[in-house]
Amino acid sequence: MSGQTETRSDVMMRRLTLPSCPKCNDLLFAPAASEFVSKEHVRHQWSCETCGHEFSTSVRMSFGGNRRSLS
Repeated sequence: MSGQTETRSDVMMRRLTLPSCPKCNDLLFAPAASEFVSKEHVRHQWSCETCGHEFSTSVRMSFGGNRRSLS
């Protein structure tokens, strides 16, 4: 098996990378709060435990054309 084979989990991990604090560059593991803005938009509020800096990020989720109705 080639070392260049990309698995689905590899792709997901790249999409779900954790942010670093923009002030001190410490890695943040979980948002302090998350807000469901719409069907495809989530906003996360972050608070750095190291330096106390607070900021938010927005995530737009794309589901492609593979959605099926449940009727």
